[in-house]
Amino acid sequence: MPSSIIVANKSSVPIRVFVSKYTNSKGHDDWYTLAPGTSDSWERSGWELVAFKNDDDSDRSGVYVHANHSVTYHSLHNLTIG
Repeated sequence: MPSSIIVANKSSVPIRVFVSKYTNSKGHDDWYTLAPGTSDSWERSGWELVAFKNDDDSDRSGVYVHANHSVTYHSLHNLTIG
């Protein structure tokens, strides 16, 4: 089974999320909208940057995460790595 990074949105608003593609050149690294209460996964095999931004792109946050881990978004500056 391929390795992946899972991002979960535990907030009450849609979020904008980006996952770098250092370990998967065929992966996508576009900004993606994740609805409240949902999650998605990105196929990756090593360290990647998971970033978030607000709607008008005036604030951002992010973390480096290794594949087979998850990032849970609670708010822009409240992220949990699991």
